[in-house]
Amino acid sequence: MGLETLALVAIMAGTGATAYGQYQQGKSQEKLANYNAQVQEANAANKARDGRAMANAQRRKNEQLKARQRTLSAKSGVTGAGSPLAVAAQQAGEMEMQALDIERNAANAALADRQQATMDRASGKAAKRGALWAAGGTILSGVGSSASSFSSMKQLKTSSSAGSIGSATSSPLSSMK
Repeated sequence: MGLETLALVAIMAGTGATAYGQYQQGKSQEKLANYNAQVQEANAANKARDGRAMANAQRRKNEQLKARQRTLSAKSGVTGAGSPLAVAAQQAGEMEMQALDIERNAANAALADRQQATMDRASGKAAKRGALWAAGGTILSGVGSSASSFSSMKQLKTSSSAGSIGSATSSPLSSMK
């Protein structure tokens, strides 16, 4: 195997190694993005669960407060009719709104995490696709470089063999004529 062949093999091997590395990097980025997406999905589930638990805890606290108020009202002789009833109803509505706010905030936080998970997955797919394009470009560039090198080597061989053929025909004897 001549040096020319060895050079072509080295160019192609280097091209293949670079393309493979680009492809592997894209796959790794996709795996990392998918892992991050799974973490975001788990965070979303945790936030939604925690929000429900906090809202239920707020409701229990509200019920305890309402029970204490009813007890105090009964001890003081206030009846549950009229203005005290309207105040209690309004207060109950406000207390439930607090619990609903907790649930809504948790749902919004969970939604943000799910959206981030979707974006992470899309980012991973884009990274893999970009790596495939980069690897393809590297292969095409390597093939072009190899073809150019091969063509240059072929021209050098042709011109050097033409020169040696010409020098073979012009012998010292022909110059003596």
